[in-house]
Amino acid sequence: MKILTTVLIPLFFCLVNAGAFAQSLSLSGQLGYASPQGDAFRDADTGERLTSFGLGYDVDILYHLESFDSKLGLGLMYVGSALFGSESATRLDVGIYGLDMFGVKGQYRLSSPDNGASPFFSLGLGLSRFATPDITIFSDNGNIFLEGKRTYGIGIRPEIGMDLGRFLVSTAYLVPMKYTIESDAGNFEGTAGSLTFSIGYRLNVDLSGFF
Repeated sequence: MKILTTVLIPLFFCLVNAGAFAQSLSLSGQLGYASPQGDAFRDADTGERLTSFGLGYDVDILYHLESFDSKLGLGLMYVGSALFGSESATRLDVGIYGLDMFGVKGQYRLSSPDNGASPFFSLGLGLSRFATPDITIFSDNGNIFLEGKRTYGIGIRPEIGMDLGRFLVSTAYLVPMKYTIESDAGNFEGTAGSLTFSIGYRLNVDLSGFF
């Protein structure tokens, strides 16, 4: 958690200061298909995948800096994934995994917002949370219920996409990071991330009339 105080907090204040030189801001929301990445989504004994798809969603608010022709945006973001589990061949009934991240984001468009459609890329850095699902173990001696757990780490999320005059199409990769889970079924250490294909919308707000 030390990196959160030495990196994220100074970055947050840099964003606040950057807002003083911004002439516009934007808000976006996206929704799409999420593919789980990492060994946390596999049965430790058989290697069987316990989830193969999910729902991804994200929102952000960005200041666009006039000194960079409004191509550069800096702000805050939240991203999440609900990854649906399935019944395993080892007689496990697995619920929904949760993987989300809150942090800072930098985005760069290859052309100014006035030009309409433009490719863009972004990078997010923040606090990530991995939530394991409730699990039911079926056995001849009766079913065993294991409650899901939550653990935290550092999240890194690069993204590339197209801004089609407010409509967004993008691909983002929440880099698999290592998480440690302690549960009644035993401790587990593994990586978890997601690859997301999304569509969405960005609303631009001109601030020049307010200052």
